[in-house]
Amino acid sequence: MANTPLITVVIATYNGARFLEAQLNSVYGQSYKNIEVIVCDDRSDDATHEVLQHYASVHGLKYYINQEKLGVVQNFAKGMKLASGMYLALCDQDDVWLPEKLQLSLAKMNDLEANAPAGTPALVYTDLQVVNEDLNCICPSYWQYMQLNPNYKQLNRVLVENVVTGCTALINRPLLDQAQPMPPEALMHDVWLTLVATCFGQTGYVNKPLVLYRQHGRNVVGAARENRAQKLVKLYRKMRQGKLRLLNDEIAQADSFYKKYLNQLSLEDRKILEAFISLKSRNFIYRKWLIFKYSFFGSTWTKVANVLLRA
Repeated sequence: MANTPLITVVIATYNGARFLEAQLNSVYGQSYKNIEVIVCDDRSDDATHEVLQHYASVHGLKYYINQEKLGVVQNFAKGMKLASGMYLALCDQDDVWLPEKLQLSLAKMNDLEANAPAGTPALVYTDLQVVNEDLNCICPSYWQYMQLNPNYKQLNRVLVENVVTGCTALINRPLLDQAQPMPPEALMHDVWLTLVATCFGQTGYVNKPLVLYRQHGRNVVGAARENRAQKLVKLYRKMRQGKLRLLNDEIAQADSFYKKYLNQLSLEDRKILEAFISLKSRNFIYRKWLIFKYSFFGSTWTKVANVLLRA
């Protein structure tokens, strides 16, 4: 069906029985109906399998139990490889999708693809509403809550701050083909997909919360309500205590990305990646200079300070 292409919804589960049923109900309750749902379970030991069996029998959900634990990135990567849809929507086990989530995301995807050559990788993302365990609103906008600017999607920004929340993402098959396989150095599946779309395709967003982003004991957004002074004090204390996580993981991911796509990168993107990767071998002053030269910054001054302290 040309006007209603198949969308594969990919869910990676692990001990998610508590909220999984509500999420699956929201997926099957979408206004856009031409979907398949694929779930890869990372060896849950709660009632997740029973929930999946029920939805398999009632809705035709397809689920796979990993023979060994893969971790969240490779679990999602496995699910994406199993997808047969023209588009893929990534889905977490504990959120709730609003009814028009897929329909509005696909409309934005169609806009992107209509203005680009055939076969161009594309990624669409949306805002979220932050809610508590009982789905009561904490903040109507995740971007506001986390002080994220959805327009900060240039490569130099994405290397240090990803504005794409994976559970909102809709990708096309050219992006999937370009991004696979995901290496062990990929920090998260959504970060890797965003890097690929940024360098070789296009990204766009729906400026509307289409997912209820549930906060609970195992999934809590950081203390975003702290003011700027409190955040800076906390950063300084972590630095003094040696607990501030350095940029090593981000640099390792960038290095893996650079090596994988070296012959396909534009000259500008190659220079940005080379500068970022070189941070690990430069002296203190030169590292700070490179950060300012290439604007390896997040959305706020607090996040700028975070990068400077971690570099």
